[in-house]
Amino acid sequence: MAIKIIYLLGLGHSGTTLLGRLLGAHSQVIATGGTKNIPLFVKGRKTCACGATAPTECQLWSAVEERLKTRDLSLSDLQFGYDNQNNLNHDALKRYFESVLEASGAQAIVDTSRRRSYFAELEKVPGVELIPVHLFKDPRAQFSSAKRKNGNLFASVWSYNLRGRRVRGMQPAGRPVLHLSYESLCRDPMGQIARIMEAAGLPFEPDQVTHYGASELHIIGGNRQRHDTSSAIRLDESWRRRLTPMEQKLAIWLGGRSYRKNLTLSES
Repeated sequence: MAIKIIYLLGLGHSGTTLLGRLLGAHSQVIATGGTKNIPLFVKGRKTCACGATAPTECQLWSAVEERLKTRDLSLSDLQFGYDNQNNLNHDALKRYFESVLEASGAQAIVDTSRRRSYFAELEKVPGVELIPVHLFKDPRAQFSSAKRKNGNLFASVWSYNLRGRRVRGMQPAGRPVLHLSYESLCRDPMGQIARIMEAAGLPFEPDQVTHYGASELHIIGGNRQRHDTSSAIRLDESWRRRLTPMEQKLAIWLGGRSYRKNLTLSES
C-alpha cells in the first residue's frame, strides 16, 4: 500500500497550521506538523501540540519510536531538517512514514514542511503518494503577518511572489498541485476540505470542520493556533487595521499579480 502524504506548500503565516488541523481531524489522517521539525523535537527545541517536550512524554511519538526500532532506526537518528535537506536519507524517510502510519492507525499523513524543495526530496522516497496542496493568502494579509513580527514589506512581497511563481511552476510526478486560498478556506471550509479529501481518495467527514478543535493533536511545531480547542473558523482580516492605506496599496501593487494567478489556478 502506498504511503499517502498530503503535503502543504506555502509561506509561514499562510494558514497551514489551521489547514493541517482540519485535515488531521479526519478519522484516517494524522497531522504531524513538518517532517523537518523532527530533529528539533528530539533536541527539545520544538514541542508536540499535546504538551510533550520530548518523544518519551507523548503516547503517539513513543509508539512511533517503538515501531522505528523494529526497522533499525530511532527518532534521534533522523536528520530531516531543512539544514540537511540536500542529504536526506530517503529510505529512512520511508521507514519513518511507515512507522507513523502504523503507530497512529491512519491511512494518510499531513506534512506542513511547506517548501517546494523539500517536497522534491519526498518525491524520491519509494512507495510515497504525494498530494500537494498550495495554501496562499491575500498579499495584504501575508504582509500584515510579517509586519506583526517587524518584517519588511518589500522582503515579504518578494518572498510571496517568488514562492508563488515556484509553486505554480511545479510539475509533480504524481498528482497536480491543488491551489487553495486562505480566504476561501475560511469562507467555505466544508467545500474546500472536501476538495482536498477527494484528491486524497478519502471521504470527507463533516466533523473535520465542525469539531476539529476537539481532535487529539500531535503536531510538532506550528503557531499558537495548534493549542486552540475551539472549532470556530474566523477569517483574519486584521490587515485592515494593521496596515496603513499606503501599505495596503503597495502590497496589492507588488503582490497582486501573483495573487490573481494563484486565484485563477485555485478556481480551475
